[in-house]
Amino acid sequence: MLVMVTGCGNGVDGEDVVQKSSFQMPVKENTWVRKETMRKTKADVFSNAKNTVAKVAVDSALFAKLNTPSALPISSQGECSELANSLDNIRTEVQKRGGVWHAYERDKKTKPYSNDGMQLDSQTNRLVFSIKHICKNAKGIHLDAWGTKTVERYERMGKEGYINYFINLGEVQGDIDRWVRFADFAIKSRERNVTYAEIGESIDKAKRALTLYDDLSQRKINDDVGLQNFLTEGTTLLSVINKSFSNDPRLVLALQYEEMFPFEDIEGEM
Repeated sequence: MLVMVTGCGNGVDGEDVVQKSSFQMPVKENTWVRKETMRKTKADVFSNAKNTVAKVAVDSALFAKLNTPSALPISSQGECSELANSLDNIRTEVQKRGGVWHAYERDKKTKPYSNDGMQLDSQTNRLVFSIKHICKNAKGIHLDAWGTKTVERYERMGKEGYINYFINLGEVQGDIDRWVRFADFAIKSRERNVTYAEIGESIDKAKRALTLYDDLSQRKINDDVGLQNFLTEGTTLLSVINKSFSNDPRLVLALQYEEMFPFEDIEGEM
């Protein structure tokens, strides 16, 4: 589709005629393991209301153990990415088996808590993708063709000219705002210098989390003690992962990027 831009004064030479489709977002892909559409009937809603499950407390000792400061010796992007990929392999194998959600679903006593399992699968995806992203982008964001073109155009036109240019093309204001945030973020990231030793701390904690995640996915419930341990460890692990997204500076950086372009929506990024 070709769009003509005339009389605006905010474009640049040679860009009065542009192919609008050339500035679309990267192709999306689905990384979530469960792809079937979920629908709740009225009976399901009333059933859930009647069967509210008791809250499971976090195990403070396990929480502290999973958060014990330590670091893996990493000195290069290659080593960092290799370790991050090993975490991704664990995640992938667990989710090929149906994820931790499946472990909750297969026992009638844990099934009422299966939302924790679903959250564990989802947040573990996010944790691993964050680690992989920061390994790749520790010294500044590596831009793909779309990102490179976006930043180049933004710097050439200036913020106001860039915004007006896409308004005149009829683009949605929300999309334009996001592209501006991305360009500003990418430019600022040129000064980023996260050491691989620091990322080693994040990977070491993530490794402990993934080890427990894998264990829970294969856990068999044989008695009430085993049931309580399973539920408590699952709740604690979820708490550890969730808190890491605000407590770990490396993950915080990665998630700033995710706010603009969710990891699961960027083909080839992971």
